[in-house]
Amino acid sequence: MEWFNAIPGIDEIDTAEGFFDFFDLPYDPSVIVAKRMHIMGDFHQRLAAIITVPLRDIPEGEAGAAARNKAYWSLARHLLGLSYDHFLQGTLAAQSGLAVYQRNNNKRYFIPLNALSEVRP
Repeated sequence: MEWFNAIPGIDEIDTAEGFFDFFDLPYDPSVIVAKRMHIMGDFHQRLAAIITVPLRDIPEGEAGAAARNKAYWSLARHLLGLSYDHFLQGTLAAQSGLAVYQRNNNKRYFIPLNALSEVRP
């Protein structure tokens, strides 16, 4: 993810909304509030899967650096958009790769109220 960290200004972002604003992607704030951890986790996985970004015909010097930064920014923007779109489809349990959703194979468990006991300090 060295290429991602090379994007100017990326290290100053500290919220999911900040990433969407930085990459100029439209989003529904209620979706981000409800699914931020899942979207950003998926985004991280997509970023980690990109080992290197092959850039051809990029000149040396300042012009090359600007072109490289734009290519990195565009790729990261695309990956964040894919992560966001992924969680707009289906249920969170079906779409999320988090282990908490996978370990029970989407089985539902019922615990009757009378089986719960009060815990006191």
